[in-house]
Amino acid sequence: MSMTTQAALERARRIHAEHIVIDSMAPHFITEWVMTPPMVELARALQAKGKKRTEIRGVMADYLLEHCATDPATREAYLSYWRRAGVTAGNITLFGGGRPGTAWEALVDNLGRAGRMIDALGGAVVRADRAADIERAHREKRNAVIYNIQNAEPVGDQLDRVDTLYGLGMRSMQLTYNLRTRFGDGCLEKNDGGISRFGEALVDKLNRCRMMVDVSHASPRTAADAVAASKMPVVASHTAARAISGHARGLPDDVLRAIAERGGYIGLVILPTFLMPAGGDGRAAKRGKPAGWGTFDTVIDHVQHIIDLVGDDHVGIGTDWGKPYYTAIEWAPAMTNEAASGFDWIGWRPQDHFDPNVQMVDMETWDKWHNLTAAMLERGMRESTVAKVIGGNFLRVFREVCG
Repeated sequence: MSMTTQAALERARRIHAEHIVIDSMAPHFITEWVMTPPMVELARALQAKGKKRTEIRGVMADYLLEHCATDPATREAYLSYWRRAGVTAGNITLFGGGRPGTAWEALVDNLGRAGRMIDALGGAVVRADRAADIERAHREKRNAVIYNIQNAEPVGDQLDRVDTLYGLGMRSMQLTYNLRTRFGDGCLEKNDGGISRFGEALVDKLNRCRMMVDVSHASPRTAADAVAASKMPVVASHTAARAISGHARGLPDDVLRAIAERGGYIGLVILPTFLMPAGGDGRAAKRGKPAGWGTFDTVIDHVQHIIDLVGDDHVGIGTDWGKPYYTAIEWAPAMTNEAASGFDWIGWRPQDHFDPNVQMVDMETWDKWHNLTAAMLERGMRESTVAKVIGGNFLRVFREVCG
């Protein structure tokens, strides 16, 4: 039986208070977090100068980090953002797409920033190296971050770097972002050659180090090969059901089924373009939103599809969206095309329709997370299933793989 929106929201807040909530691909906790009024002004000034996404993010991150360390008002705004979301822990990316030749240096720089931010927050946010750290944070009403990289390029040709990264707190690694790496093919490559022999060696190394193997941006064959090669459960921290949307960033049903059969986890991204079938989501237009926007109905269509496919023990949410700097300014295509040395190492093609201007209705920013939980309840999902989807399933796999 469905319930009113207000009743669902009140119930969602109770569930968030009682249960551990984990976003298996949260926006970055420095570069994509809260936007104070001075940060909005700063972002718009950078936009007026023609700056691109990476530089805008970097300047705002430096501002946020400095002011969380020195200004109590900024620190409170930052922590209030966590509290409004009602999320215990977020899986945070410290390297995604980018130039392979500078990947290691970029990751080391981001590790340093992450550590400084945790120090600046004075214990209110902790690094989670194992499941017990998340459980303790929930009991103590603190928040936790899990470190991941969405691209194995920082490893380069040195598998022993995995040991170094584990020691620095890294707990999850994708073999590929959108493009081909020495480990396997990404979802936007021209051909799908699957995982490489070196990629298999990386999977084995990750297993031995007890670090999660993530196949979110992998091509279907690379993802399937990684699942077959891994002795531990594999995650797709932020993906979609390709059977519904047809988008290359989604995984086919046979791959999703293989992940679940080996005890893994499938997190649903909420980026509208990756979720919507051809023709878009007319439900957003009915609410007066621009073309391309999505609604929670579409997210839950994907969640329910995967539950129907593999059961409710393997599905969760990895939002990867709701980033305030996207809503603070209008994004021109040139601002997200960041070719370096003559090539765009992020890899979005015109047919992928990547557009920071499109948002999810009622979750334009990540601090509205309760609304997504409420929407699942309104759809009629059992509370026990919702508790698994919003955190329980990821925590199970995190515990099994990372300890």
